[in-house]
Amino acid sequence: MAVASVDLQKAEKIVFDVSASLGFHVIQKLYYDTPRCYYYVIFFRDDVGSPGFIQLDFLNDDYGIGRYFMKTESLLEGRRQYNGFYVPSVPVEACYLLIKKVVKGKFSPEHEGKLRALVDEDGKAVTGMFNRYFGGDSGSDVQKLIKGTGPSDRAAIIKRLRKTLAFRQRAYKPHLRVLSILWFARRAVERMLCPTGLVTIFVSPDGGGKSTVADLVLHRLRYGFRNVKKMHWRPYLLPPPRKLFSPARWKEPEAPNYDPHGLPPKGTTGSVARFFYYLADYVLGYVPMALWPKIRTHLVVFERYYYDFLIDTKRFRLTIPSWLPVFFLPFVPKGDILFVLSGPSEVLYERKQEIPLEEIGRQLDAIDRLSAGMSHVCRVSVDQPVVDEVSRIEDAIVEVLEKRLRKRVSHRFHG
Repeated sequence: MAVASVDLQKAEKIVFDVSASLGFHVIQKLYYDTPRCYYYVIFFRDDVGSPGFIQLDFLNDDYGIGRYFMKTESLLEGRRQYNGFYVPSVPVEACYLLIKKVVKGKFSPEHEGKLRALVDEDGKAVTGMFNRYFGGDSGSDVQKLIKGTGPSDRAAIIKRLRKTLAFRQRAYKPHLRVLSILWFARRAVERMLCPTGLVTIFVSPDGGGKSTVADLVLHRLRYGFRNVKKMHWRPYLLPPPRKLFSPARWKEPEAPNYDPHGLPPKGTTGSVARFFYYLADYVLGYVPMALWPKIRTHLVVFERYYYDFLIDTKRFRLTIPSWLPVFFLPFVPKGDILFVLSGPSEVLYERKQEIPLEEIGRQLDAIDRLSAGMSHVCRVSVDQPVVDEVSRIEDAIVEVLEKRLRKRVSHRFHG
């Protein structure tokens, strides 16, 4: 939808108000690579409680610095009503379609037919619009493209038209290039200062279902983000210590540990060295492996995290003072939401009998003490159907996204 600048606030308010009236949630406002072209992501649940997403695209480009060069006022010029909506005028529709297909390098027989129909409807106005953007000298190429030609000729014509279009924009409007660079620089700063992704962390004793829940959340919420990413325990910027001197093995997957307490702990010196190695991975690896994806609108899920050092050092065969991981906790990035999956010890033990029942109870107590003073914690009971557990997690993520977006756009509603 092309929207004039004076109507942008009104359009945004309508999106939020209508969504709220339907019980839907606006969770993202994401920009394309085209300046001032963005889309809202709206979350809802269907009749059986499964998540769904609606994407509403908006375009506003007062300067014509976008990918297709047409100003918003040009797109709205001569608009006409159709079934209760406004649609572009015939020449604008024809020119926008031609520019879009030329820039993308894709022009099918369906596009030929559509352009021929528009030319037949108002040939003089359409030709005048073509000349405005491609110049009169390209008229014959445009006509050949519309009338239909072979694949090789079509490719050559599209290439010439793309060059002509770009040259005319650079030669006649050099200031637009400067504006475009400034806009992209501003967008880059905004994305780094206000990331649109999310980093979530799952913590629980064995049997909490972290892997199952994480996979379901990533799958069901994937359309709320540009991409999703699952990580186990740490960022893995640094390779496992035993592979440190074997670069060829760095990318080998870690073997699952089905007996976390089966082997005795290592010596104190080696344990402390390994702890600081892992600590360095959390501190140095968070930015490239988690924060950068967050900036790029990824949903990042950590299945386990640094907190396991405070809960179960035996799993990692570490002989270290208990105060050591506590002391360095403030230096470790926290993520956006910490999901604590807990419930009766018997329920977790029944799911996964890799550690004793008493140990599960001890770890649950440790997790409660650890998370008691944290503000970004969401507690989820595992003593319920998995689908309900996942829905609770989804609702918490949606709530964070919606609050964050409303905070960013609220000044526009009241400005």
